[in-house]
Amino acid sequence: MRVTYAIRNIMTRDIISVESTASVKEAMDLMVEKDIGSVVVTRNGKMVGFVTERDVLKKCCPTTQCTIMKARDIMSSPLVTIDADAAIGEAADLMAQNKIRRLLVTEEGKIQGIITERDVMRATLDVFRVLSEVSR
Repeated sequence: MRVTYAIRNIMTRDIISVESTASVKEAMDLMVEKDIGSVVVTRNGKMVGFVTERDVLKKCCPTTQCTIMKARDIMSSPLVTIDADAAIGEAADLMAQNKIRRLLVTEEGKIQGIITERDVMRATLDVFRVLSEVSR
């Protein structure tokens, strides 16, 4: 089994997004369709925030206005990024410092992917498994 250290090896390159003017219901439908916990929010082609399951629960469901609220009304912002060459430990630290669960991944200053808290945990477990096997 290969030990994975760099973010680029565990990030997801397929970023699912909605325009900031999309309804929260549209964002929720897309998350359900793609079986994901968040979508990136864009404005004029630029990534400006996230809509997460938690955002929907905290900011939309109490008001039952999901059909008229827009993604921009509930998105988490600003976006936090990490370089694709960064180590998984750096990603974990950045998420903890900012109290977030997702980071956009950049390569040469351009957003190329996304990494989640779950991705970091899986990669960390892989590293521990390999180290355990090596030490036997």
